[in-house]
Amino acid sequence: MRLTAVRFTPADFAPPASIQKMAVRSVGAGVFFSLAALILASVLHKWDLFLHSWLFSFMFWLGLTLGPLALLMLQYVTGGNWGRLGRRIWEAAAGNLWLVFLFWLPVAFGMRHIYPWAAMLHDNFAGAVARYGADKVHYYLNPTGFWVRGFIYFIGWGLLYLRLMSWSKKEEAGEATPAKFVSVQNISGAGIMFYGLALTFGSIDWTMSLYPEWWSTVWGMLTMVGQVLTTLCFTIWLLVRLAQEDPVARIFKTDYLHDFGKLMFAFVVLWAYLSFSQWIIIWSGNMLSEIRWYLMRLDQGWQYFGTLLILAHFVFPFALLLSRNLKRHAKRVVGIALLVLFMRFVDLFWITAPNFYKGTENGLNNFHWVDGLMYVLCPIGMGGIWLFFFFRRLSRRSLMPVNDPHFVEMLEAKHG
Repeated sequence: MRLTAVRFTPADFAPPASIQKMAVRSVGAGVFFSLAALILASVLHKWDLFLHSWLFSFMFWLGLTLGPLALLMLQYVTGGNWGRLGRRIWEAAAGNLWLVFLFWLPVAFGMRHIYPWAAMLHDNFAGAVARYGADKVHYYLNPTGFWVRGFIYFIGWGLLYLRLMSWSKKEEAGEATPAKFVSVQNISGAGIMFYGLALTFGSIDWTMSLYPEWWSTVWGMLTMVGQVLTTLCFTIWLLVRLAQEDPVARIFKTDYLHDFGKLMFAFVVLWAYLSFSQWIIIWSGNMLSEIRWYLMRLDQGWQYFGTLLILAHFVFPFALLLSRNLKRHAKRVVGIALLVLFMRFVDLFWITAPNFYKGTENGLNNFHWVDGLMYVLCPIGMGGIWLFFFFRRLSRRSLMPVNDPHFVEMLEAKHG
């Protein structure tokens, strides 16, 4: 008996029409909520509030753009069928880097309305030098450095994405060879290091410098873990959604869901470990310059957000994801993924907002209905626009890397 090799073409895994429908719904919500935020800021003269909530929104959607880039590079370096299943999703998400760069521009242009060091440099340069130190102001905390570093981050991430996409398109066209794949692995390995280094400095620029007197040595790693966790939750939700119809339904297995559930569990634990490590080191040191960051978040209403993070970002997901059967149940895993995804918003809100409503002062007593409304409008508006370009890009290519040399093995394998 003669054996015939199984061959697939990109057309065999063409995206369903439902992705286009999701894109249309997303852009409608994005435009409506974005306009509502702009009108609210304009009518009530709340542009500072708009920029504060814009930064919060930017950090979330940045995570859902860079997290996929990191997982894409990790998949090229390490392999694994779980990564092949998510590759097209991550390519489409990372392709929004240009859009996230545009989202960053209001933060950069409006930095003196967001960052205290920028405002003080503008209004009282001598006072800023006296407060933050001449070397810190000269070498780091200045508008020129903020702009230059931002451009370096986005250019570097963009070049990595373009190189990986060039390989992906050649592979889909059948022009790739195993020998050429080695260069992609090397670039991905170096790219992971650049991603980590750039994001460490980016997280210092964009969030840690909201309170320049404070520092944390795990801040960059904590930001990276949050981005990857956000990406894994989003990937789980979308894969289960797409698995309800062809072509993903033909390939999606419970074992893959189990693999993603285990990854989500691992990053929930890692986030908790880093968060607790940061807190216990600062608590044991008991230095006023360090503990003040926590004091702003543990009084005047902010302490409830801290408690919510402990329970809903770690304790509940951790306890539930210990179950093997639960990780193999689509609806339950998606429910946990959506809970953690929501808690990623809460975490970023708890990181950024107390700098504008300090718990050491009046805290949430100064947080009124218009503040809450703006913090809802901006992330949904920005997210709707982000999702529109994401779904549009996802709808233009095969949902699976059918010309990957291990794709057929992936169809037969039990685990990823």
